[in-house]
Amino acid sequence: MFKKSLYRKVMFIITISCLILLIIIAAKMGIFSDLNIYGLFSVIERIINNTYFSSIMCSIIAVVLIYIIQVQYSKKMLKKDFRCNEIIQEVFNGIENYCELIDKIPEPTKRKDSEDYFEKRKQDSLLYYQFYKDNKIDIDLITMSLSGTNNDILIDSLQSCFFLNLNFKLLNIVNNIKNRLPNLQDGYPEVKKEYEEYTTKGEEDALIKFANKLPHYLIDLRFMVIYWKELLDYLNYDSTYIKLFIQTYNSKYNIVEDIKQPKEVLYAKNREIDKIVRKTMRMYKIKHFWDK
Repeated sequence: MFKKSLYRKVMFIITISCLILLIIIAAKMGIFSDLNIYGLFSVIERIINNTYFSSIMCSIIAVVLIYIIQVQYSKKMLKKDFRCNEIIQEVFNGIENYCELIDKIPEPTKRKDSEDYFEKRKQDSLLYYQFYKDNKIDIDLITMSLSGTNNDILIDSLQSCFFLNLNFKLLNIVNNIKNRLPNLQDGYPEVKKEYEEYTTKGEEDALIKFANKLPHYLIDLRFMVIYWKELLDYLNYDSTYIKLFIQTYNSKYNIVEDIKQPKEVLYAKNREIDKIVRKTMRMYKIKHFWDK
């Protein structure tokens, strides 16, 4: 990483040096003096003085600027809202938990000609059953994070804050999430039902039904993770601040003891930690600017 960063710095310096050298050579050769600068300015002046053209261009520029400012402002204020920020954090935690779980998902091998089909199907079903049994709590939490009813608050807020009729990128992301939500909200209870039925009765048919439903549900879960990740990226959500804030606070104060403190004391401590965290993040960005 250090060698790559040093290489980028050197290449940037060389590129800028070459650009400056080329400009100096062009100026010495009189290339710039041959350009009809006054003629160019005259053409630009006539265009600007055209009332019809100027009014159209000003309208377009104004609309674009208002749209860009409104979108950026909405992103900032949405993440500042307590409830929306709470939901975003829960969604992010669900995505992180899924990323830790994904390598554990079983991948049944292809059946050999010598293997019995029904026996192979039973073994694959047991793989899925054991996987779910070992990771049931994690899957419950991930499902709750990505498809909980509180998430509707964030989706409704997005639709209220942003001009979805103009912002087709956001419209596509939100529609993907809303389209996949029923699969999780309706599909997961069925997975749990089949799991409980096999656990209680131990019948092979129940095991097969469970093993048929779980892989499809995991596919829906994977797509939902992708869609929520796209939304968090669109909102420029960075979990670094929250994680660093908690880590710094725990290193300086006892959260359990602070609960008993007056609100004024808690606010003062939060402001103190906020300044430390923001300063740390600024220094980190400056220090690692060339690593990007």
